[in-house]
Amino acid sequence: MVSTIHPVTIADEGVRLRRVTRFLFAVLWVIPAVLAALQLTLIGDASGTHYTIATSLFWQGASWMMWGLWSQVVLTLVERVKLDTARILPWISMHVAVSAVICAVNVFAIAWLDHVFGAIGQVTSYAFAVRVVLVNHLDFQVVLYWAVVGAAYMVEFVRRYRERDRAATALEQKLASTQLEALRMQLNPHFLFNALNSVAELMEMDVREAQRTLTRVADLLRLSLRSAGTSLIPVWQEVELVELYLQIARVRYGQGLDADITVDPSAVDDMLPSFLLQPLVENALKHGLAPGHPDQSIEVHVKRSGGSLEIIVEDNGRGLDGLLTTSGRFLAASPSVDGLGIGLTNTRMRLTMLYGDRYAFRMSNQASGGCRVEIRIPVDDR
Repeated sequence: MVSTIHPVTIADEGVRLRRVTRFLFAVLWVIPAVLAALQLTLIGDASGTHYTIATSLFWQGASWMMWGLWSQVVLTLVERVKLDTARILPWISMHVAVSAVICAVNVFAIAWLDHVFGAIGQVTSYAFAVRVVLVNHLDFQVVLYWAVVGAAYMVEFVRRYRERDRAATALEQKLASTQLEALRMQLNPHFLFNALNSVAELMEMDVREAQRTLTRVADLLRLSLRSAGTSLIPVWQEVELVELYLQIARVRYGQGLDADITVDPSAVDDMLPSFLLQPLVENALKHGLAPGHPDQSIEVHVKRSGGSLEIIVEDNGRGLDGLLTTSGRFLAASPSVDGLGIGLTNTRMRLTMLYGDRYAFRMSNQASGGCRVEIRIPVDDR
């Protein structure tokens, strides 16, 4: 079944927030309407006249719920007329004109309600009711209009801020994803050219084996394309790629190359950066081992340790040259890790982009000979 659920975009969230805001501004006036109706029922008006709850609700509800309509007008103005300091005078003029119209309409409407329901005992005509409302309510109507304008602009500013924040976050994530993909694509031709060089060397010695190796190279390329555009892949998929790479590497290093990959069953489905293990294994072959020498080995261990994934790559080659120096949480051979090649340089950069300072990377020489690379990255609990 094809899913019809689409991700919520920035525009969708803006539309949703506008709808919620309009709904709240429309129904908010129910609260003062009910309070005024209860006051009129329990206490009465200035003349001491008491009214039924139905009459009070209709009377006060009509007076207050007019602002439910006017608030929609204000929200429309806020959405269409931006508050710009460069054009502050036209903005003020517009709102002054609109407030004058709305307040005038409200005064005549409230006066008509007071005239019909006889809010004040001295009311004898509609003209008198208008005069009373002008004296008692006009200032409140003006203040109420500008309060609604202020609240509407506050909500609008919050909405714009959230849109800009989400847009900036999305742009930052897209940029980081592009940079990660560029680094990963830099690794692809790197190991692919090395594999093709091995095939070229084999063509003069064993054509049939060269054909089989070329098939493995095609499989390796197919696996790499499967993870194209994906920053993280499962451990089992990365191990599958490394095992295929080691089959190709044996063409150059001989069958005496012993490679052992051990994966903790609890870590098989954990996610790790794609092409993380392959550059480490390739670095062990290139800088630690020598083609044709017997009893050469590489060991890869992947296991869970609490909320982290531990990756260890060891070889029994000649080890690292130079002193070990510390650079943040990254230990490398001097003068710098960049001198160790594209694979390890990209590994460091990708780990930093993906995990910040939440990862650990250590390279060291083993007492028995060879190099040991340790990586620890955070993983989500399943």
